[in-house]
Amino acid sequence: MTIDASLVRALVAAQFPQWAALSVRPVARSGWDNRSFRLGVSLLVRLPSAPRYAAQVAREQRWLPALAPQLPLP
Repeated sequence: MTIDASLVRALVAAQFPQWAALSVRPVARSGWDNRSFRLGVSLLVRLPSAPRYAAQVAREQRWLPALAPQLPLP
């Protein structure tokens, strides 16, 4: 499957219609495990680049709240 701006637009429109009018732009260096896209000026969409990376999403959702108080950024 190709992960591109048109796929991101379709997913956003289907799952978050309140943001469907926002622009979608690919991030130049989006990484190996994920493809990243700017959604408007203040949001980011990250999608696993392959099925084997999807399991990392659950780990991030578990650990990021625990690590957040230790990070220098909000």
